[in-house]
Amino acid sequence: MKLPFARTLLASAAVAAGLMFIAPAQASAQLGFVVQANYGDDVEFGVGGGVRFGLGSLTEKQGIRGEATFDYYFPGGGQEFGTFSSDFDYWEINGNLLLDIKSVQGLYVGAGVNYANFSYNFDGCGLFCDSFDASSSDIGLNALGGYEFPGSKKLFVQAKIELGGGEQFVVSGGIRF
Repeated sequence: MKLPFARTLLASAAVAAGLMFIAPAQASAQLGFVVQANYGDDVEFGVGGGVRFGLGSLTEKQGIRGEATFDYYFPGGGQEFGTFSSDFDYWEINGNLLLDIKSVQGLYVGAGVNYANFSYNFDGCGLFCDSFDASSSDIGLNALGGYEFPGSKKLFVQAKIELGGGEQFVVSGGIRF
C-alpha cells in the first residue's frame, strides 16, 4: 500500500469519526455504517465505506439524514512497457443529505458535496531516465437518488451525478447497517 493512500484513508477515518460527534445527541441511535461498490462512467470500478447519521428532529419529522463516504476507484490505464511504468489513482470523499420520499417506502433523493482527487505517476528509463508525479483535486456537487430495500440490514442501489469534482455518473449498490 502506498503511503499517500494510507494517509488519505486515515484522514477519511478521522473525518468520519468527527462526524459522529457533530450529530445531535438524540441521533446517536441513528448512527450506522455504509459499505458499497461503485461503477463510474469515467473511472469505472470502485469500493467505498462510510457513516450514515441522523439529524435529530430533521430525521424524525422530515426524513432527512446525512451520509459521508470515502470511495476508492481502480481506474485502470496503468501500464508497464519495458522499463516504463505508469500508475493512476483516483478517490473521492462525499458528504450528502438524503431525503426519504414518504409516499414510496425506501425511495430517497439527495444532494451534497464531492471532493475528488486524481494522481498520476510515471517512471521511465529509456534514453533518458525520467519520472514525474502529477495530481489534481476539485470540489463539486452531487445530485442523487436511490432505493433502500426494506429490512434491518438495508441493501440499496443509488445513482449519482457529480457536477464538478469527479464529474461523472456513478451507480452504487451496497448495504447500510
